[in-house]
Amino acid sequence: MAVSTITKNKRDGTITFSDNAGANSITVAYEEGDLSITVPGESVSHYLDRGRITSTPSIRYLDDQPVTFTFSANLRDVSDATDEILTELILGPSGRIGTNWVSTMGANGEVFTVTTLFTIEGTDHGDAADHTLTMNFCRLTGSIAEGDPDTISISGTAYDLYPTPT
Repeated sequence: MAVSTITKNKRDGTITFSDNAGANSITVAYEEGDLSITVPGESVSHYLDRGRITSTPSIRYLDDQPVTFTFSANLRDVSDATDEILTELILGPSGRIGTNWVSTMGANGEVFTVTTLFTIEGTDHGDAADHTLTMNFCRLTGSIAEGDPDTISISGTAYDLYPTPT
């Protein structure tokens, strides 16, 4: 498959959260298009020779580091008993998400996590397929801010070493 010649932009992306086995999901709407994903990979330790960098540096992989991400969206609702609302993912979880969703850690998992799917439109631009990054076991936190408009900012930690691309 050839590399796409079309530069992607914020109009091409969607963010979807889902629970264990994908039985329930919510696609983020009215968002800013400012998703940022940080992929630190494995930490690297650098060993010096009496405080000096050697001509071939002595570096080794150490601990795995989780993927992190942030984005913001317009605040439209806080909680609902019949519909999934974005803020419910960071408020406990609460509402319909708190009642009906099962953590990707399982029903007895202590930490509530979800799967995060970032989809970038490709087929509409002549690519052979849409492009995706899947991040598993994501714990979400966030904040709500008043303004014009009110916003919700979500931060996530995906307990994966790398997102899964397709």
